[in-house]
Amino acid sequence: MAARRGRERDAEAELNLPPGFRFHPTDEELVAHYLCARAAGRAAPVPIIAEVDLYRYDPWELPERALFGRREWYFFTPRDRKYPNGSRPNRAAGTGYWKATGADKPVVHGGRTAGIKKALVFYHGKPPRGVKTEWIMHEYRLADAGTAAKKAGTLRLDDWVLCRLYNKKNEWEKMQSKKEEDTAVAMVAPSRSQSWGETRTPESEIDNDPFPELDSLPAFKDDDMVLLPKEEAQDDDWLMGMSLDDLQGLSSLLQGDDLYASSMLAPPPVAAAKTEPCGAPFF
Repeated sequence: MAARRGRERDAEAELNLPPGFRFHPTDEELVAHYLCARAAGRAAPVPIIAEVDLYRYDPWELPERALFGRREWYFFTPRDRKYPNGSRPNRAAGTGYWKATGADKPVVHGGRTAGIKKALVFYHGKPPRGVKTEWIMHEYRLADAGTAAKKAGTLRLDDWVLCRLYNKKNEWEKMQSKKEEDTAVAMVAPSRSQSWGETRTPESEIDNDPFPELDSLPAFKDDDMVLLPKEEAQDDDWLMGMSLDDLQGLSSLLQGDDLYASSMLAPPPVAAAKTEPCGAPFF
């Protein structure tokens, strides 16, 4: 794909094509201005048609060898005979063969038949069990080109014919667009993973101990534990050493609004002695 794009850019730079240029000539223009010029050894109006031995390749391999085109591709190619003494062309190509369809159509220029147009379909496999594909080719040959070539006594039937190649359903273009999208995604993915890897801290530098300062503390044994005497531990409990009278005096010093503290420091009420029904105290 990159090589094809490079060839397209070279052709466009050489031709200095205007914006929006489309190469879509008529049958008469192809025969009269391109095929006749190439067969006579003259330069074409623009060198935009590649010279390729078309029958060495499968049709889906040819767009990459074209100089220009997105949905249609043009080539100059020689033709060989199928048999040394015959006039039938050899249609085997790549992993299949081209099969003619429909009748030949004359291409008229200047009031006379200058060329012949033939439509062909590519079949994948070997005849007669080939599988029909969507690749179509229009072949243009000169009307009187075969006579001189036949006298040479070689397998060459025509030195040059002009072919227009295209895919009926544009499957090749869709496939190439998908490849370009997949390539773009594949190029973006490594850059994202690389940027993520640069922001992450390497695992070798991560300290697995979340509290390394604990390792510096001295280790204690049960024998090293010192327990304070019970009396010393309770020195701060100053209420335990006060008598009931002291507590009552302290309660009288508190403010009236500190009801909670007063209730906490007030002595507990003395339960009344239980009496028997007869009025005598019961102990």
